[in-house]
Amino acid sequence: MGIGTLMWWWWIPLVILVVVAATVGGFLVYRRGRHGGGLPVAHVDRLTKLKAYRSAMRRYRWLTAAALVLVLVGGGVTSVIAARPAAVDAQQNEDYKRDILLCLDVSGSMVGVDAEIMRVFQNIVKGLNGERIGLRVFDASGYMAFPMTSDYEYIMDQLGLYERAFDGTLGPDEDFDYQAGTSSVSGASLVGDGLAGCANDFGDLSDDNDRPRSIILATDNIVNGNQIYSLEQAGQLAVDNEVRVYAINPFDYPLDTASQQLQTVAEGTGGEYYPMDLGSTVSGIIDNINSIEAGYIQTPPEVQVVDQPGNRPLLLVIVVGVLLVVAWRARI
Repeated sequence: MGIGTLMWWWWIPLVILVVVAATVGGFLVYRRGRHGGGLPVAHVDRLTKLKAYRSAMRRYRWLTAAALVLVLVGGGVTSVIAARPAAVDAQQNEDYKRDILLCLDVSGSMVGVDAEIMRVFQNIVKGLNGERIGLRVFDASGYMAFPMTSDYEYIMDQLGLYERAFDGTLGPDEDFDYQAGTSSVSGASLVGDGLAGCANDFGDLSDDNDRPRSIILATDNIVNGNQIYSLEQAGQLAVDNEVRVYAINPFDYPLDTASQQLQTVAEGTGGEYYPMDLGSTVSGIIDNINSIEAGYIQTPPEVQVVDQPGNRPLLLVIVVGVLLVVAWRARI
């Protein structure tokens, strides 16, 4: 814990001033009341010379002095409590994390399997811990469904929303279009452009924090239209940005040109290629991502203020209790 400090130090002189003013004011009121009335009595000196009287007066003065000291001590303790003693601690958070972007083809040829892919994505997320995860969907154009975040509850909520949209099981209050933002240009399933957009979605590509970056790309690689980036060019963009691509093909055929091209590009980035199988695909991707050494990151320092009243409240209760006993004894 950091160095102790008083958060509201100005309360100390303020409380002490109030206590002193109240004590002096009370004494003046007492003196005025003592000498402001009464009847003259003869031969009082005989009374004041009595041993019992002197003993009572001595005890009274001691009790009054003790009460005054207790008031001052209580006021001092109260002022310190009011000043809020606390410890300020600045913690520099250091960690090793990865960035993962889920990249999903939502073209017509994929709609029938996208709900299952969403379940694969959810199972992959469940197998990770602490990584930042984002989602981009694409058809003719791409759309960032949600940016990189480590809020896993939010991630699962969004993936579940897309799953229900693909399944056609959205609730009556859920107004959601999974194709929004994916048809702003002509064409369909422009996989090269989709992968290039995903490779450029990592917001800190120019940083030197060495966070490993991975794309989990789900597509059948059936292109329909003119692309800005070919799949090979998009794969090279991923390599240039040190991004590994893990490709999931729900329609894998060993001799299919599109499947072979997708596998070659994914493996060329240092990633892997998977036919879609819920068990082996999920575990394979998780194992590959976890096998990559996580990158070092240093987050801004987190400042914490922890109140530390200590035993002062208990001391104040004891002082007030003793003061009440002394005041009661002084009146007897």
